[in-house]
Amino acid sequence: MEDFAFIKLSPGRYLCGLGPFDAREMAPADSGTAFYRNDFDLSDPAPWKVPSEVFETDDLRILLSENGATPLPEIAWSGLGDTDVRGIFDEILGQIHSGKLKKSVPVLTERGILHRGEPAALVKAIIAAPESLWGYGFREGAKGVIGATPEQLFTVRDGVLETMALAGTAPRHEIHDFPNDPKEIREHELVADYLEELLAPFGEVEREPRTLLDLGSMIHFLTRLRVNLSESATDLNALVRCLHPTPALGACPRGDGALRQLVEYRQRLGVPVHFGAPFGAVHKGNFEVLVAIRNLSWDGRDVFLPSGVGLVEGSRFDREWRELALKRNSVKSLLGV
Repeated sequence: MEDFAFIKLSPGRYLCGLGPFDAREMAPADSGTAFYRNDFDLSDPAPWKVPSEVFETDDLRILLSENGATPLPEIAWSGLGDTDVRGIFDEILGQIHSGKLKKSVPVLTERGILHRGEPAALVKAIIAAPESLWGYGFREGAKGVIGATPEQLFTVRDGVLETMALAGTAPRHEIHDFPNDPKEIREHELVADYLEELLAPFGEVEREPRTLLDLGSMIHFLTRLRVNLSESATDLNALVRCLHPTPALGACPRGDGALRQLVEYRQRLGVPVHFGAPFGAVHKGNFEVLVAIRNLSWDGRDVFLPSGVGLVEGSRFDREWRELALKRNSVKSLLGV
């Protein structure tokens, strides 16, 4: 099976690229197509992957061999214990109580073993994902990531940058109480305020009112923001570095020390390097970059399913543990694993 990458452009429409991919430091200057793929630390010096073949399609099965007959994966999950994440949870809350942090997002990863089938065949499940989710993924040799995220890091179209604050989570059956939950509102507004501050140097920021995003099994608060970019602010690498990671998946305040500590937590918990990282594509002069969450990744027969949770003042372990499971279970349900 060939290496590939794909990303949702619009409802029912996907941009696909086939390998081999040419890795470059900068995006193509000729309005060409390239996928942006990096790790959470943005440590790849050549994150732009130019495919050998590019096409748009409404059926991702074209990426698979034998007309999409590639068998779906069968995975044995190993289960989870809370010992490691509970210790990190307590460390983060201690820093929040002392005033050093306002928010941080630890990530827990459930692991499994592939018994049979091919993880890349999960592209078939992405086709049926709700319109509110953005399917994306790649396969490179024996490794890959496939997921459907509700969160766009940002888009740039016709000189306008649009982004979103997506923070605050609850099961859908709490939809009547959720809009007035002070802890979830505080977590969300912290992210939205920080994004507005990040965008302010580019110009006047338009910020829409906070709304609800209903994903079926869970709900989130959503605030959209946009700003007109000057010609001097169109370096896509610089824009990614500016906005990643947002406090929805990073730390606030976002100083070097807080981010280094967050990376240390991820290493201690064995989080896959591409989880929460930017994943996007430049195509026909537009740039779309997603936050790579709600995904399954694999390396040979080892399979990984991470989920993150935002900790702020007032967070309780039992509630956050439930949210971590809610997010992982939504991915399992979506992908059929």
